[in-house]
Amino acid sequence: MKVFELVKKFVFKHKCLYSLAKTLKNRKSGKCWIENNGYTRLKKDIQGKDNYIKIDNRCTLYDTTFRIRGNNNKIIFENNCWVGENCSFWIEGNNIEIIVGEGSTFTHTVHFCAQEDYSKIIIGKDCMFSNNIIVRTSDSHPIYDLNTNIRINSAKNVILGEHVWIAPNTKIMKGAVVGNGSIIGSDSMVSKTIPDNVLAVGHPAVVVKENIKWTREKVF
Repeated sequence: MKVFELVKKFVFKHKCLYSLAKTLKNRKSGKCWIENNGYTRLKKDIQGKDNYIKIDNRCTLYDTTFRIRGNNNKIIFENNCWVGENCSFWIEGNNIEIIVGEGSTFTHTVHFCAQEDYSKIIIGKDCMFSNNIIVRTSDSHPIYDLNTNIRINSAKNVILGEHVWIAPNTKIMKGAVVGNGSIIGSDSMVSKTIPDNVLAVGHPAVVVKENIKWTREKVF
């Protein structure tokens, strides 16, 4: 017991060793390696092996749910991300990635779902998600051509550039690419490419204003 206490004190006095110890402690028998360097309240529902979750420095995640079904998947939050309540990040399949860029924020009730092998959701730096937003790479169920019996609705990646603002009640669907500095207005749906520095709204979203920029400062 005395030896254990001495080792514990030594580890706590040496931050690098403590960080390594915390990482190893979170490794779950090959199922999921969790590297958590932020302030988090997480709910984990993970089935599979060799999955990896990394929460980088100075990240804050409130009541965030991670659900994984499959193997060799990654969820990464880069430095200084902030995730509000009732947000969830789902992976279903193998070799899938969800990457959230440095400084990105989520107000509340944002759902990411990356499905089908090798699909990706990539979010650039300093993106701002409002509330009640869905981001998906797949339709979840197959659709076939009646004559050829060939599937016609394969998964597609979702890519957001840097400093993108996603307003409330928006759906970012498979194949969506949103350029740097752009805004997707409220109650919109995106499934194609939106260029840099534009405002796009509608079902499907279309560009209504070009050559815009936005900031995070409050207007009140």
